[in-house]
Amino acid sequence: MTASTDAAPAAVPASLVHRYYFAMSVPFLIDLFTLVVYSALNEAPQVFLPSLAISALFLVGGVGLGAWLLIRPIRHFIEGRAVFADIEFQLSRLPRHSAFVIGVMYAPMMAVRLLSHRLDITFGATLQQVAWPDVIANLTVGTGFVVVLTFFMVAAYLDHLCQQLFRARGVNISHFKGRFSRKVAMALLFVTFSTMVLMIADVMSYSGDRLVREVTSDIATSAVGAIFMYYWVSEALTRPITRLDGGLRRVADNDYTVRLPVTSNDELGHAASRFNLMVEGLAEKAYLRDTFGKYVSETVATSILSNRGNTGRSIDTTAEATLMFTDIAGFTSLSESLEPTDVAEVLNAYLRTVVPVIQRHGGIVNNFIGDGLFASFNLPRPLANHAAAAIAAALDIQAALAEARFAHGQVLHTRIGLNTGPVIGVTIGTDNRLSYTLLGDAVNVASRIEQLNKKFGTRILAAESTVVAAGAQGFCERLGTTDVRGHHDGVVVYRVGLPQ
Repeated sequence: MTASTDAAPAAVPASLVHRYYFAMSVPFLIDLFTLVVYSALNEAPQVFLPSLAISALFLVGGVGLGAWLLIRPIRHFIEGRAVFADIEFQLSRLPRHSAFVIGVMYAPMMAVRLLSHRLDITFGATLQQVAWPDVIANLTVGTGFVVVLTFFMVAAYLDHLCQQLFRARGVNISHFKGRFSRKVAMALLFVTFSTMVLMIADVMSYSGDRLVREVTSDIATSAVGAIFMYYWVSEALTRPITRLDGGLRRVADNDYTVRLPVTSNDELGHAASRFNLMVEGLAEKAYLRDTFGKYVSETVATSILSNRGNTGRSIDTTAEATLMFTDIAGFTSLSESLEPTDVAEVLNAYLRTVVPVIQRHGGIVNNFIGDGLFASFNLPRPLANHAAAAIAAALDIQAALAEARFAHGQVLHTRIGLNTGPVIGVTIGTDNRLSYTLLGDAVNVASRIEQLNKKFGTRILAAESTVVAAGAQGFCERLGTTDVRGHHDGVVVYRVGLPQ
């Protein structure tokens, strides 16, 4: 992921570059501490200054030049003088390249210091000639220590740098050639064997007081080194994992706005990159479900999106449901007396009054039919006591409309028909045009019962099946059997609510 304006001025602190120089100076500071310990244990202050001069030459001069060359292209991007594509590779390899520079400078420095007597360069850098086993051990372990430590220090620095760049510019690493397992193995192997190697070399090389001094010095420096190593390895490896865990927690709470910075080129970085892709997919799916939910019910939208066949169809479902049809009384005359924009305004205000009532009682609005609507209870979303819920919704709709006033002071009255029976929720249509609807004779009966309100002069008319299922005979008036097209024996209907 990259920002569209990579070269724009960045809101990234310039101090980030200085922090890199500090990270690269840590090996010098550790070496300085080691020199102090060595001089004190051997009671030889004359060793300190010559050794410090060698350290400064390699670890300040040489490493400083290498660090400047490595951070330069990244600094150019921070300052807006380069695009991210030009520096992404250098950025992702910064820990490795930095460790290489340290190793190249540290190894010859240690060699000069350890072999000074053998090379007849006796400027007080050592008290006595160093035995070959000790030379090899110190050169290998010392160089390995600063290389591994620098790698993880710069990796921790890179984590912070990439986080800042992501926040300011929206850029992320997309090259993943590194291996997390190699990093962990490198740290574990060094911590496990470094002190052991030094002590074995001491035993092989010295005896008496010299052995005691060498072992004491190695133990002291190894202890300090282990503390540094643990801290920086922990920083470099655990922060991305903690950040990924936090992102997953937010996604679990349905927060699809979270995005993670990719701060390494290994499996952890790849996981963060894939996390971002996953969340983008979930956000898109949530958006589609929400959008579908404005045209079909959210339950249907979820069914369509979760269909493993990716057919764009919901799974057909059969159930008993209570169906509701509504229609505004006198809407045709109202439409003739108002401008089309006013008609739309009135109708939308009416629906904003009616639809929430239906939803509050667990109903689903399936279709808007001109000035009316078709709603269902118990399908596509299961609902206990759906017949009673539908009757309660119908009564609340009438109560809400009795108090509502719409554009131009309009008062609207609606007629409601209810029926309960078996239906099927199904997707119908062609390959390029689909619609979800409920089918069944119960739907047709509910629609015709709504129209019978005109005949009986009622506002809410329900089939006997609904009244009985709801146990509402006590406050509904039985009007008798009436003819309904398609039913030769007629349908028993009730006025919902006792007559005034």
